[in-house]
Amino acid sequence: MLSAVYFLGEAWAAAGWEGRPYRWSVDAISELGVPETRSWAGEQVTSTRSAVMNATFIGSGVRAALAGLLLAPFVPRRGRWVVLPLVVAYVLGLIVVGVFPTATVGVRATMHGIGALLAVVGGGILLLAIAIAFSRRHPALATFTGVCAAVSILGSVLAVWGSAHFGLYERIAVNAVVLWQVVTGVVVLATAPPAPSVDVRQGE
Repeated sequence: MLSAVYFLGEAWAAAGWEGRPYRWSVDAISELGVPETRSWAGEQVTSTRSAVMNATFIGSGVRAALAGLLLAPFVPRRGRWVVLPLVVAYVLGLIVVGVFPTATVGVRATMHGIGALLAVVGGGILLLAIAIAFSRRHPALATFTGVCAAVSILGSVLAVWGSAHFGLYERIAVNAVVLWQVVTGVVVLATAPPAPSVDVRQGE
């Protein structure tokens, strides 16, 4: 459920964009996390809430790490040693993206690129691994996860080849994973057995 906070953080950060309008279908998500004022086509642009976007990235990584720890015992043994390392890579990617905002050159640019690869592309691959791991035990979950994985991976491929709408394709890749997290979290909460009641008798 906390995965939905990602969308709120992104929207709040975008609302603080100053300069030419932020283009959701063109501009990268990471542009919202750049703290410096930059010049694009002769116009100054600033993400005044860059800290919010970067905190959203880091918070998403921490949340994914906690979710991974809680759900690790339920991952089928045959897929556990593939899924869990991919969870670690995905978590590290999100945190690195938030710690190192995007840039054009230098260490920050390199680190951000590595983090984005782990988080965006790695997220789709992670879902694919989860779909395969649960294909026998939970076919319905595996099917939904597989669909989200396919959409995410397709978004990543389109982002590489369709730079004119990079923001749109990147969001397809990222949001498919976040949507999976939200829906899966809701289903888990809705189907969890109620906690056993404790009968406390007076006078005993």
